[in-house]
This record gives sequence, C-alpha cells and structure tokens, in this order.
Amino acid sequence: MKKPCYCLLGLIGLAVIYSAATFIYVKIQMRPLPQTLAPQSEIASLATRPQVHLVHAVNSVRRAQAKDQDFEGFEVDLNRVNGRLMLAHDEEHFDRAIPLSALFEAVENPAGKTYWIDLKTDLTPQDIDELKALAAQFNVSPRRMLFETDGGKTADLLNAAGFPILLKVIDGFDEDGGDAQKRTELNARMTEQLRRYHPFAIAGSLGKYPALRAYFPLYNKAIYSATTVRPSLKKKFLKDAMFQDPSVLLFMQDEYTALPF
Repeated sequence: MKKPCYCLLGLIGLAVIYSAATFIYVKIQMRPLPQTLAPQSEIASLATRPQVHLVHAVNSVRRAQAKDQDFEGFEVDLNRVNGRLMLAHDEEHFDRAIPLSALFEAVENPAGKTYWIDLKTDLTPQDIDELKALAAQFNVSPRRMLFETDGGKTADLLNAAGFPILLKVIDGFDEDGGDAQKRTELNARMTEQLRRYHPFAIAGSLGKYPALRAYFPLYNKAIYSATTVRPSLKKKFLKDAMFQDPSVLLFMQDEYTALPF
C-alpha cells in the first residue's frame, strides 16, 4: 500500500490558501464606499459601449500587421524626431521611427480601430492641424484618437480641436498609507484635474485601478496592465473585477507574443 504524498498534499493546501487569501484581498480592495466624491452632475457620464481591448506599443508596421486581427485598438507612442511627429517610445528607437500615416496604411481598416496615443512630446497648433488632416485622410474619427497626457497647454489644444484626452492619474494616487488627510489631498488634486480638463477617461495602471474604482467609481477609466513572467493571481482577480466594471472603457495589455484573452 502506497503512503500518501504529504508533500504534494501540503503544496496543494498552500496553493488553495494562497488563492483564497489573494481573492479576499482583492475583494477588500474592491469594497464600495458609502458615497461618491462629487455630485452626479459633476461626474463624467459613462459611455454606452463595450470595453475596447488594445495592445501596447504598436510602433511599427510589422507589429501593426501582426496584431491587426486580434485587437480592437493599438497603443502608440507619439514622439518628436528631427522636428516631425513620429512613432517611437524614446531616443533608443528613433532610428526606426515611422509616421502615424504608415501605421494607418498598414492595417486593413484604420477607421475601425481605436488609438491610445501616449504623448512623449508637447504639441503645437501646427501639430494639431497635421493630426486632424491625417485623420480626415484615412477617415479616422478624431473621437477614436485618444491622447494620454498629464494636462497643460497640450491638453487644452486637444480639447479645443475635439480630440479626447486620457488624463494620467496623479503620482502616488494609490499611496495614502492609510492617512486620511493625505487621502483627502490626493482626491482633491485628482478632482481638480478632472474638472480642469474634462477628459474622456482617467488613465492608470491595473495596480491603481482599485483606488480609482473606490474613490472615482463613476468616472470613465482607461486601464493598462503589464505582462509578467510569473503568474499573478492578484492580477487575474483584479482583471476579473475590471472586466465587469462599466466605467472601464479601455483596457490595454502589454504583451508581445500570445493573446492575453
């Protein structure tokens, strides 16, 4: 008669305990607050459309073509290279930067995609005119070109031109350390930014999603997640909650090989 493998049973038990603890931890983070921070009239209304899934860093023709059929939208990095607006994350990639027009040309239906445009440079009125002309050339609605920014003159120019903005969540928004006064100050700063720029959505990482959901539950959200080599139950449970949240209108996955869904 074989003896039971107590080591294996112990590992299974630990895995069950870890899973349960992680699930409870996420549920605690997702707990609703008794009331929202601002009257309904001051909160951005939720768009009545399904969540759009995008893929990160589509800054090349090859990547655009490879991901064209798999995702509803692309995240791109708009930078200034030798005075021109080009797709490149940083100087290390300037030598292979391409114009946004090349990306539109690379996909089957550019007008059907949603574009999360991470701004790596300030924009001028001339840049805005160039972007509007480019959108018209490829029949891409300006409402499908969403610009991630932390505010300032560029955000004002984009708003005036009818381009929606994704306002970056302020630094340290989820790091109040349990200090009620600090939490109040963080919420006040974020509220001031939202009222100042009237963004289409707040942009933040999956790690900041619980704080955004807790303190700004009715604001539109654009959430991004990084792929990790080590499996993460916390991320899985957070994603499960996020996918059920109608305020999350955009979800961008940082992945390079396999589909995450």
